[in-house]
Amino acid sequence: MLVALENWNSANAAAPLRAGEVHLWRAQLTPTDAIRATLSLDDLRRAERFHFERDRERFIASRGIQRRVLSQYLGADAHEMQFEAGPFGKPQLPGDTTLRFNLSHSGDLMLLAITHAREIGVDVEFMKSNVPFETLADHYFDPEDAWDLRLLPASQRAWKFYDVWTCTEAQLKANGIGLAEGTHVSDAHRWSLLKFTPIAGYAAALAVEGGDFNLSCWSWQD
Repeated sequence: MLVALENWNSANAAAPLRAGEVHLWRAQLTPTDAIRATLSLDDLRRAERFHFERDRERFIASRGIQRRVLSQYLGADAHEMQFEAGPFGKPQLPGDTTLRFNLSHSGDLMLLAITHAREIGVDVEFMKSNVPFETLADHYFDPEDAWDLRLLPASQRAWKFYDVWTCTEAQLKANGIGLAEGTHVSDAHRWSLLKFTPIAGYAAALAVEGGDFNLSCWSWQD
């Protein structure tokens, strides 16, 4: 389902997350001193592995904002929060909390999706134009989707490529798999799928387990 998400509430504090709700946050990846202060030693070590400063700064911002936002839902100290990896590496919270989340970032934008007691995945992509769409589609997409892309006028192929890519990755991330196990979604019926434009020049998709949920959208302001 393609939806227009136009009402993004500016906030630097999370509203209560009730059962049956999904909160979707977007943020510009600009690190601040307050964001840096939330990072763990492991976060800082990972940041130093990036060769380019721009990529390092984006990673710092995404990790710090994720910590700031999630800590408010949990009533925890952002710096002290712990994460663990699922079977295929998907980050999750330890213990018996019902909070589920998923983060994606591309270019200077990040999205963070949060809910209770159901799996969730989100993907955002900066829509570059100088990409070999047909070659990538032949390699990664189902044959039918790859063929549909080739049949489109050249001016529409970028839109088709990012539409299929974000929807596929959002579902795979919700399932905790990601692209490590290929791009075939074997349980597509499991997910409610929303396609949207978070800001101009980006494509995004949100996959939520089951249906019957209320979505609220927030823009992080630090």
